[in-house]
Amino acid sequence: MRISPMSYIARQNNRNLGRSFQKLASGKRINSAADDAAGLAIAQKLLKQTNGLSAGVYNARTSQNMINVAEGALGSVSDMLQRVNELSVQAANGTNSSSDRGAIQAEIDQLTQEIDRVSATTKFNETYLLKGGSGRSSVPVSARDAGIEGTLTQNATTATFTMDALKSGDKIKIGGTDYTIGDKEDETNPNLITADTAYSKIQEQLATASSVGATTAATVSAAAVDPNDPSKVQFEISKGSVDRSESFSTSLQVGAESDMANKISVNIDALNAAGIGIKGLNVADKTGMAATNAIDAVADALSKISAQRSSLGAASNRLDHTIAYGNNAVYNLTASHSRIADTDYGKGVTELKKNQLLNTYSIMMQRKYMENQSGRVKQFFN
Repeated sequence: MRISPMSYIARQNNRNLGRSFQKLASGKRINSAADDAAGLAIAQKLLKQTNGLSAGVYNARTSQNMINVAEGALGSVSDMLQRVNELSVQAANGTNSSSDRGAIQAEIDQLTQEIDRVSATTKFNETYLLKGGSGRSSVPVSARDAGIEGTLTQNATTATFTMDALKSGDKIKIGGTDYTIGDKEDETNPNLITADTAYSKIQEQLATASSVGATTAATVSAAAVDPNDPSKVQFEISKGSVDRSESFSTSLQVGAESDMANKISVNIDALNAAGIGIKGLNVADKTGMAATNAIDAVADALSKISAQRSSLGAASNRLDHTIAYGNNAVYNLTASHSRIADTDYGKGVTELKKNQLLNTYSIMMQRKYMENQSGRVKQFFN
């Protein structure tokens, strides 16, 4: 059977008209792979990257919320430590009686218990933030100079306290008591002691001060002449340690791809009383030296909290820039995807009108063609 060329043109015009309606109705230039195979592949890659970055921005905002929860809790811990510091300074004053220091100790005990409670209960989306990780480790506690004049050098697990060598006639305060150095001790004057006795007392005070907050006490070696300066003596301190949970560590997925460059690591130490070195903090002694040592322990604890807060603040600020970058990338990638996959409505309407006119004139021409064919048949039979 012979197919009319007009019928073929009509079908082609109908197909083009249908595609024009589909593009305008869906808003998409590519509705199937047949519309633009290469363009579809590129558009899908851009869409994947855009969706991934959008999810990364969402993750970054959620991560900021988590950091804000942890930082807010640490702010409360910092406020409590400031109060403990005030109480320690107050307890170190010689005007306090034993009962006064007992009352101060009661408040310190309550504050350290509250620090433990905050550490144990602070969580975000069922994840505990300040309790640490699953493992446990032994962490050195900073050595302290017990208020004795000298230089304290901190190392990883040891410390060195260096002071001027004592000689007859020198005066020194050890454990809150003033002593005079003599060639020999005087039973009638307990404050007159030899250099060796003074060194022994200093050794004891250094060990006591460096053991505050530690579960394993610090040890201090006997005084020895500084090999670099014979006019000085040194005490080697083996730092005490505290058993605590490992740090809590998590990775924040803020990018669209799987490589490690799209992850930000956040680590938060276990920040209970033991973790910051004030577990069992005691100020209720008769002389006030325990409170004096507590002042240094609280200072170290505040330093740990401040360092952790600084780390979290830096991570939060980094996430601000991550979010800004992600939003900018999403905007530009969306525009690129739109230029490939979305309909240009100005061009689409023009195409629709063209196809409608072609379809209309195709129908008219097909009718005219059929009328001409009918006339020829009639002429043949006539």
